[in-house]
Order: sequence, then C-alpha cells, then structure tokens
Amino acid sequence: MISLFLLGLLVLIFVWNLYYARRWNHNLTVALDFAQGYVYAGEQAQITERIENRKRMMLPVLEVAFHMDRRLVFHDCENTSVSDFVYKRDIFALLGNQRITRTLTVDCTQRGYYHIDRSDLTAYSLLHDRRFSAEHPADTSLYVYAAGTDVSDIAIVCEKLMGNIQCARRLYEDPFAFASIREYTLTDPMKTINWKASARTGALMVNTFESTLTEKALIYLDMEDRGILKYEHLTEASVSIAASLARHLIRRGMEVGVYTNSRTDADEAALPDHAAPAGGPGQLACIERLLAKCTGGERTLPFDAALSACHDVPEDAVLIFISKNTASGGSAIERFTGRSRQALWVMPYTAGDEACRIDTPDNIRLIRWEVAAT
Repeated sequence: MISLFLLGLLVLIFVWNLYYARRWNHNLTVALDFAQGYVYAGEQAQITERIENRKRMMLPVLEVAFHMDRRLVFHDCENTSVSDFVYKRDIFALLGNQRITRTLTVDCTQRGYYHIDRSDLTAYSLLHDRRFSAEHPADTSLYVYAAGTDVSDIAIVCEKLMGNIQCARRLYEDPFAFASIREYTLTDPMKTINWKASARTGALMVNTFESTLTEKALIYLDMEDRGILKYEHLTEASVSIAASLARHLIRRGMEVGVYTNSRTDADEAALPDHAAPAGGPGQLACIERLLAKCTGGERTLPFDAALSACHDVPEDAVLIFISKNTASGGSAIERFTGRSRQALWVMPYTAGDEACRIDTPDNIRLIRWEVAAT
C-alpha cells in the first residue's frame, strides 16, 4: 500500500513538473523602466521593476536579474555584484494573478548613455528539484548629462569676440523680417519708403528690417586621448565646459553647434559626432544627448582630421575650441583658423602642469582651465 502511495506521489510530481515546465512562463511579464528620461551627473534616478503573474498558478520562487553599466550605483547593494557590469538579482514569490512593483534608486556618478535591453528569469519547481530559465526583452534607457560648471569667464570672452560681428549686423538686412518704421534719411533707398505711414504722419517714413545675420557659436570639442597615460579627468572637464557653455549661449538666444572627434557609430568611415548650429530648447536637448554619449579613447579621430570634415563654417560664427592636447590640438586649431579668423581656445590642464605654458597666434585667445588632479 505504501509502495503504491509513493509511486503515485512520484507520478504526481513528474506530471506536475511537466506541467510547470510548460506553464511557468505563461502570462508572466517583467518590465524595467527608468522613471526619468535624463538626469545630470551627480543626481539620482529611479528604476521601476514590475513583475506580473497573470495566471492562477503560483510561482513559489522566481529570480529576476538584469545588468547595466557599473557607473550607475545602486543605493541598496543587497543582491548586487559588480564586475565589468553591475548585476542586480532579486528573488520573489508570486501568487496567482499577483503584481509586484519595486522602485530601485541609483546614483548617476558619471555622464553617459545607459541602456537595459533584457532581464533574465529563473524559476524553480515546488520541491526545488528543477530549474527553468528564460529571457524577457527590455528597452529602457537613461541619459546622464554632463555636470555643469561656471563658464561665465568664457562667456565674457565670447561676447567680446562677437563684438566685431555685431557691428556688421545692420549691413545685411532681411527683406522678409520687418523690424520697425523710422523717418526717412538721404541714404535710404526709395524702395524702403512706407507710403501709408508717410501719408498718416505727413513725413516720409521708411521700413527697417532685422539683420540676416544671427548670433552663432561653434564649439569644437577634442576628445582625443591616445597616449599611454590617460587623462580622463581632463576629458570629462572638456565635456563639462562644452555642455555648460552650450546651455549658457542657447539660453541667451544664440544658435550653437557642437562638433567632436568622437564617433559613437561603429562604422570607421562614419563622420564624427556633431550637432549643426541651431537654437532653442530642442537644440539644447540634442547637444546634451550628443555630449552624454560621446567617448574618447582609441576610436576618436585625430582633431585635425575631424576639423577638416567641418565644411561651410559661417563667417558670422564665433569659433570655440576645447582641447587639452597642447601640441596636436594647438596645431590643428591654428591650421583651421589660419592667421586671420579670430577664435577662442579653452585648454583644460592639471594643476601644476607646466606643459600648458604655450604661446598662440594673435588671432587665437587662449584660456587655461585648471582641473584638480584625481
């Protein structure tokens, strides 16, 4: 009798395991979502982890795991391991038709683009004698924008360089951009006379128009760091300066473009990353995303090669170069600007480094930007 009972129990367990193997992943969903689309370096972000079992069968043990870039640091380090990536692994017990939602907080220590593309599920049978695994796709990402820095001194120099351009703004008028009406002078052409306004006032009045020139700034960011010794702190300082300067100038109403010698595209023939000059909040978001994703290292183009790919540089634009490379960066800037085009070169350097003491041509204004050694 006992043998029949044990045999029946074994058959029941076998049938249950067959059924469980086929049905454990049925109507089971796992969703991972960053609560924010972007944050700034040094801020926190949240990841929402949502597990839903939409069937009657319970899951006594369900292990949910995913991995992401280790520069995102979990507040709760329990069930977390760090190697090339940071791995998060949590265990749940789900009843039938149950949903569990958790919010995980991470510290965003460095700028970058962070993407989670899948989660790994592991379930165990009721007696823990069998193990089942599956992958669930995920598609959530977070931009960590470069931290801000005070660029007011750089902005003042930019405004001085723009002074000569501002003097010429009124020389080129846009006939489709009406500005105001004023009294006629002997130097005004007859076609600008506003006859209706003249009739109302009893004196000749002429239309004036806005300038066709707009305030533009082009930021050229050198990400090259190919030497044996790496200067990541200077590269990050360069990105922070470029991002802060773009924010300042766009909020001032200028059109800003950013060009780098970084390439996020895996194709070696691809053009370096860039954002053509434009203004407004949309352009600022485009620049922030570009600077969040750009990287230095071996895949960067030489700075002079990246500059040579920049065609049709507007004559009314202020040129701003950000490069920590005193030799290669300086020579590339001098070749690009020639001896007549005025430009600004911002050079991040490590405190105490005498190599930054260099001379530049009269048309290039140099600002040395001290960065604390790490």
